[in-house]
Amino acid sequence: MKKPRMNLVAGIAVLVVFLGIAPVHAGAELKLGILPRLHTVELYTMFSPLAEYLSKETGEKVSIVIPKDFDAFKTAFRAGQLDLGFANPLIYVQLKKDAPLDPLGVSIEREAGARFRGIVITRKDSGIVKLQDLKGRKLAFVEKDSAGGYLFQMMLLKKAGLDIHRDFTLIPFTKKHDNVVMAVFNKAADAGGLREDDLEKMKSKVDLSKIRIIGYTDHFPNWPLFAAPALSKERAERVKTALLKLKPGDPRTRAVLGPSWLAGFAPIADTDYDQLRHAAKLVGAF
Repeated sequence: MKKPRMNLVAGIAVLVVFLGIAPVHAGAELKLGILPRLHTVELYTMFSPLAEYLSKETGEKVSIVIPKDFDAFKTAFRAGQLDLGFANPLIYVQLKKDAPLDPLGVSIEREAGARFRGIVITRKDSGIVKLQDLKGRKLAFVEKDSAGGYLFQMMLLKKAGLDIHRDFTLIPFTKKHDNVVMAVFNKAADAGGLREDDLEKMKSKVDLSKIRIIGYTDHFPNWPLFAAPALSKERAERVKTALLKLKPGDPRTRAVLGPSWLAGFAPIADTDYDQLRHAAKLVGAF
């Protein structure tokens, strides 16, 4: 990946600082918050083309905002500092409990489609070959509110017969999916959990031939892009219309979403996340 220019980094800093000011008002530019599952510069590079596309399609300036962590994302959304959000489905259903969010579209992965899953990884030289081998081991995860980097894995480990409160030790949350890979690769953790598609993104940073996947979670509906309650129906509908134009296989879609590793957006309803709500309740995350 090319090094970001200094003005790009400066722009990111301005957008992150924005989170400390008053809520936006109708007629202001639209603030699109991205849940920070990866590092800020990487996410800004991935989603800037989408912001530019939405600006052209809606006729309103759309700016990227990347909070420092998952809690900051939720705080900013609840404080009215974001007009739009792009987050994992667990964050979405948690926010939906307190406010009438409007899901505008669900992201489509290049290979997995509109659903995604998590994985559990270890080093091939760890002696761990199955989930039951994790007893007594140190595990790394992203955040307590990470769907593909914690919640899904906790369900998987429970199904495998492990006591998720006693059978292993959790090291401090790494905050980013790529940090989980680094923790496992560098032997700070014996195993770890992250989104399946985020492992491939680490091939330029670590030797993935030394990594073994020992478990796959169930699939769940992918990340939704949703509107804040204060955003007018008219403005939200313009964003929704623009999103749903981004169909898999279209050359324009590849130009807009290629950097984000997405293939398009599809219609989504809130009820599509009911299975995830049930799963979250099982592990105390909802």
